[in-house]
Amino acid sequence: MKRRIPLSLKLGLSFAFVILVSIGLVYFMTTRSLSARFTEYRRDYLAFWGSVYQEDLADFYREHSSWVGVYDYFFATVDITVGEESYTGRTLLVQGHFSLANEDGTIILSTKMENMGKPVSTYSESEAYVGPIVVDSVRVGTLVISYEGIMSEDENDFLASATKSALLGGGVAIALGIALSMFLIMQILSPLRKLSRVTEEIAAGEAPKPVTIHSRDELGELGHSFNHMVDSLQRSEEARQTMTADIAHELRTPVTIIQGVLEALLDRVYDASDETIATLYEETLHLGRLIDDLRELAMAEAGELHLEKEPLDIAGLARQVAEIAGSTSDETPDIQVDVYDGVPEIEGDPKRLRQVLANLLSNALRYTPPEGDICVTIRPVGSEVEIEVSDTGPGIAEEDLPHLFERFYRGDRARNRVGGSGLGLAIVRQWVEAHGGRIWVSSRPGEGARFVVRLPAA
Repeated sequence: MKRRIPLSLKLGLSFAFVILVSIGLVYFMTTRSLSARFTEYRRDYLAFWGSVYQEDLADFYREHSSWVGVYDYFFATVDITVGEESYTGRTLLVQGHFSLANEDGTIILSTKMENMGKPVSTYSESEAYVGPIVVDSVRVGTLVISYEGIMSEDENDFLASATKSALLGGGVAIALGIALSMFLIMQILSPLRKLSRVTEEIAAGEAPKPVTIHSRDELGELGHSFNHMVDSLQRSEEARQTMTADIAHELRTPVTIIQGVLEALLDRVYDASDETIATLYEETLHLGRLIDDLRELAMAEAGELHLEKEPLDIAGLARQVAEIAGSTSDETPDIQVDVYDGVPEIEGDPKRLRQVLANLLSNALRYTPPEGDICVTIRPVGSEVEIEVSDTGPGIAEEDLPHLFERFYRGDRARNRVGGSGLGLAIVRQWVEAHGGRIWVSSRPGEGARFVVRLPAA
């Protein structure tokens, strides 16, 4: 098993690497740029004075017609008094190391004895300032001022101080960067640890708990989404438990009846008459319908519904279903079908849409009194076809409306299912959505119910 590397260590090392590299580059570029610009300034400074010396040396040669005595030009005599004693000495007037070559290019005077007698061509422009000395358009000599050692001790101290300041500033920046990175790491890891702890509790089978993340960024959105997921899990678990209990209840009723009748037949309490056998047969049919509904609903939720679509006259199909539903009993309420002009065909599965209409009408017939009315209205709405099934039954409580299409939902007892499997409306919604449509319901207690289906036109 591979060793686990904490995320905090990864983030810490990453932040430290980025901080060190960034500040190191800034320090290197700053000191390098400062030194380069300072050197460039000194070179320009010496070039300026070099041009001045060139003119003075040209005047010297013009006056003396040779370089004899030029030594005194570069070295001035100074008197130094120490206490009561006076000393006479010489000081160099030109800064840095310099050399003077004659008209042949041979060095005749230099601050470095090893350069004496060498050709001036040994110097390159990158190593020294090389300026020709011209008198009456004739080159009579060359002045060379070396860039080596052009910085004074004070200037070197200044550069060292600047480098030290940059290094100190880099150290402070590193400390602040590390402190800030530690703060950011804690800000990132704290909510992640909370989420990890809750997910472990969920994995262990404990009841999921929401997490509190006080952050207005992606982590806050993650916490909000996680809490939404926890709520969905809780609702799903409650729905699963409720559905399991409802399925058990729905299956228990016909099974109990069948078991009771069979036991009565075995005990000779009932005779094996046609009436008794018919009772058993009705219960097996009810049990089969319930199993078929559960299977169909499971397939729909798994996205495995198979539709055989074809151009369909939904108005004609609605009239057929309404005629069959109205002929089931003499005490059924009146069913009226109203079709608006210009209703287009739709692309649909006739068998499944017949089932949708049959379930809606069956639901309306179940709760509408014989003296009531049921109306099926079909109208074009934009690029869709709207199918409305309304009744004059007892209506539906407002708090029950959002749950009406859930499996086995038990709402107001006034509209509690009677004789159905409790899955009809859930199946209706799945078939409507499989056709690319939508369904909703509106109702008020005492004012009946209104189911509306909209399907895309062909």
